[in-house]
Amino acid sequence: MQKVRKVTSNDCQRMTVKSAITKLPPRLCGTAVLVASLSWLFAAHLHAQETHEKIDVDDVSREFVVHLPQGYDKQQHYPVVVLLHAQNQDADDMGRLTHFSQFAETKGIIAVYPNALRGRWNIGVRPEEAPMAMRPRRGYGRPGGYPGGGGGYPGGGGGYPGGGGGGRQGGAENPDESRNKTEPADDVNFLNQMLDQLALKFSVDTRRIYATGLGDGGFMALRVGCNMADRVAAVAAVGAAFPKTMICLPSRPISALFVAGTDDPIVPDNGGTYKPGRFHVLSAEDSAKTWAKFDRCGEKPAQDKIPPVDKDKDKGSKDTKTFTYSACQDNAQVVLYSIKNGGNTWPGGEQYMSDKEVGKTSYALNANESIWAFLVTKKIAGESGVRK
Repeated sequence: MQKVRKVTSNDCQRMTVKSAITKLPPRLCGTAVLVASLSWLFAAHLHAQETHEKIDVDDVSREFVVHLPQGYDKQQHYPVVVLLHAQNQDADDMGRLTHFSQFAETKGIIAVYPNALRGRWNIGVRPEEAPMAMRPRRGYGRPGGYPGGGGGYPGGGGGYPGGGGGGRQGGAENPDESRNKTEPADDVNFLNQMLDQLALKFSVDTRRIYATGLGDGGFMALRVGCNMADRVAAVAAVGAAFPKTMICLPSRPISALFVAGTDDPIVPDNGGTYKPGRFHVLSAEDSAKTWAKFDRCGEKPAQDKIPPVDKDKDKGSKDTKTFTYSACQDNAQVVLYSIKNGGNTWPGGEQYMSDKEVGKTSYALNANESIWAFLVTKKIAGESGVRK
């Protein structure tokens, strides 16, 4: 029989629940430790699980984080939301600033946070050449970015377009390094292989896989819609508009949601130059209109307003304008939420950089609730979503 060591009062002091235990009589200490330990194990069992995954893509190790919902059951099949981080951020930053993992736990969603290489997604759009006098000498914004995070947006550790790193890598590139740049990552291939591994390791409903993102991640979500409509049911882009030069040929009509702030200093609401990426974008309204053409929707959107959801937290918040394209082919839908005074931020999330740099985080809308309300009704018909 295994020998059981007697629990002492010192053991009680070391427990995380010591404030409760040390008030008990010594004779009850062992019982308290046992109860506390069992309670902790029970709580850990019920709590959501998070795993860090790796796959090799084109001889490069790629990483993503999988957050499983509370009470995850392998016998069930769960919807998946892929959350694509902003430029020079990482998966952890995306989780912190959106609070989506906590939301996903209560909704029975598998939340997946992929990491881009060097903090940037390959969104399939080439930078437009600028005159030498117009080219920035150093990266945008300031270093540090999101408190406690690995980079920041838009400046991050190395800046953009000249910066060499996001996440926890820093340092600006020199001209010699620029000449020897590696080819951009094949992020569509990465995300496809990521979904393959998800389907093998976790209980996934392959007809209910969705992609959303902020900033550069929002642009990447649009590219996912253009290139992966065979296995992604719908996409949502926050703080991103449709690039004028993006080639988009979805294999089927795919629903898309655009969430745009009218005071976004990074992605102009009325269209113009997306300075970090050095390319032109359509206005928010024209972005939705363009996607509606892909889905062969009705020509004119229905317009409405949503009252602020959290007036206590943002007393100056205004109604959010909505533009909804319906009568689309295969029941697709295209929606734009135009947030008055909003910036290049996640509505209802964290203000991860200053208002001057990225604009204001609005609480007129809760992005998690609004995005999921849009996505949850979309599903790929038939036995789709699995790559053959």
